[in-house]
Amino acid sequence: MQVDTEKVLVKITTDSYMIKGNVHVMPGGRLSDYITVHKNRFIPVTDAEVVPVNCQAQGDSQKREVVFINTDKIEMIEYL
Repeated sequence: MQVDTEKVLVKITTDSYMIKGNVHVMPGGRLSDYITVHKNRFIPVTDAEVVPVNCQAQGDSQKREVVFINTDKIEMIEYL
């Protein structure tokens, strides 16, 4: 069974990483509600670019098809 979702392009910052990618929410759904519902769980981020926050050099990012982020570790999330 396939569920319709909307891609939301975001930047998520944790204590160790900055991740840019897509979070998939229900059509018309709010990102904040999605994060709240998944408290104490992991959320998938697709088409992700992962960069260590203490990285100063260019080119240290890694592309991943999907990464899973512990919602308890999210320090900041913003729309792009």
